[in-house]
Amino acid sequence: MKKGLVGLIVLIGYTVPFVYFALLEDFKTGTLLGYVLLLVMFTALAYVGQRFSHLFFVVAGNLASYFVSIYFAGQRNDFGWDGYFKPLTAEQLILFVSLLMLIPQLIAVVVAMSRGAKRRMKKQITE
Repeated sequence: MKKGLVGLIVLIGYTVPFVYFALLEDFKTGTLLGYVLLLVMFTALAYVGQRFSHLFFVVAGNLASYFVSIYFAGQRNDFGWDGYFKPLTAEQLILFVSLLMLIPQLIAVVVAMSRGAKRRMKKQITE
């Protein structure tokens, strides 16, 4: 039960359109703060998702985040929104950033798996 609940919380966390918010922050203020927040949140969600739940929720969450971000970017009609990210469109940049964010998430998943393995080994040794 605990694993399923944590997995659902991770999945809900991924449905926040972090990639869209990162692009919006870049477009409105010209800063990279949104990308830093995206990096931190995706890495934390991947770690928690693998450590306390299952990799399925991390994969499903990434897909959900991508599609939610694409939806919100498609609803945006501001002048210059697509031209700001040239040579890519906003949707292409969302895809690129989403794929790029898989690298730190993979590292977080590997760290979570190795910590879990160490804990299991320590538990077996003490028994």
